[in-house]
Amino acid sequence: MRGIGEYKARKGLIRVSVTLDERGTTIREVRITGDFLMYPEEALWSIEEKLSNTEINELETKVRKIFHELHVTLVGSTVEDFLEAFRNAIENAEKGDRD
Repeated sequence: MRGIGEYKARKGLIRVSVTLDERGTTIREVRITGDFLMYPEEALWSIEEKLSNTEINELETKVRKIFHELHVTLVGSTVEDFLEAFRNAIENAEKGDRD
């Protein structure tokens, strides 16, 4: 199951693409794109890698922990904005599976 979710932050669009496992409980792959500002920029690849194979019910805690551990600074967006994009992507993946 694949889904794409977008969220318009105060400054920039965050787009998250997720691939869920067959049960829809685990995020197998993550891609994050958009026109947001994140420092250090290379943290984006680490975030994607660290979120692969994450249980959906652990996503919020894990996202917050990763952003903190990598010392990510966001300009014009928040961790909550990223979480909203993830929620939208997961919801769209689940909808796609039911169609």
